Amino acid sequence: MKRMNKKLMSVLCMAMTVFSMTTCDVKVSAAGYFYPSSQPKTTTESNTTTGNNSTTGNKTTTENKTTTGNKALIGKEKSTLSSSSYLTTEQQSILNKLDTDYTKVNWGVQYSPKGMDGIIISVVPYQEGRYPYLLVAITNIYNEDVTFSATGYAKGQNGQEIADISFYEEAIRPGNTVAKAIYCDSTPTGEIHWDSIELPKTYGESTYWEGDWSFSTDINGYYQIDYTVKSEDYMTPGYVTTLLLDSYGNVIDVAYDYNCDEGYYVSDSIQFYAKDYDRKVVDVAMFTNPLIAK
Repeated sequence: MKRMNKKLMSVLCMAMTVFSMTTCDVKVSAAGYFYPSSQPKTTTESNTTTGNNSTTGNKTTTENKTTTGNKALIGKEKSTLSSSSYLTTEQQSILNKLDTDYTKVNWGVQYSPKGMDGIIISVVPYQEGRYPYLLVAITNIYNEDVTFSATGYAKGQNGQEIADISFYEEAIRPGNTVAKAIYCDSTPTGEIHWDSIELPKTYGESTYWEGDWSFSTDINGYYQIDYTVKSEDYMTPGYVTTLLLDSYGNVIDVAYDYNCDEGYYVSDSIQFYAKDYDRKVVDVAMFTNPLIAK
């Protein structure tokens, strides 16, 4: 298995951030927002173990299935923590009612590309020591799988290009989020110029999944997360991204694993190369988008 890890330390500087983008012709096949009330469940069960051996639990449930039909909202509403949102009331309401780890994160800015109301782009800058990063997340609130393809660049304090950004995410499931950390040459403002954003034809197929994680330390005292991803379909998880969060939803550290194993039950560990942080780790956000194995 090939594994890649990156770690990030949170610096929130997104108040009233603006964004710019240029898109090509958009062809959206999804007819509307998805019906969360009729979806099979995706659950994430978690245990956090701290240095003093105290344990806290967390459970989230995501309704995820491809459907068609009219727009619908989700039952229980939670508040997202974004400091700048360019979404419609309906989009924001759907996000607030998603019972996923998305709402745990203090996103700096949220917006939807022109002509793609079912795609939500969420952005927040972080710092790893003296090295700046930008975390970019894509959430699908259409009622069917969508493939997201985009290129662009992050802007610095003087409007200069500080990082190339490229996405190709196959068959993002309704209600699901994928996230990517982007290294920047200097401090990012959170503004992204998009050269192109497309929803090309989807060839893969997502699956509902159940996952759990435990946060602890290894024998050398470094933090790690042991995770599992389960499904009734024979699947492969792909990227499994984990964010360590403080009590305000700000990111303390991030690491991810590229898991290309196939099966109904896949498990592994994600290593964080730190033994201590300047803030208490209160929660973990976990993102993955398993696809049915071909």
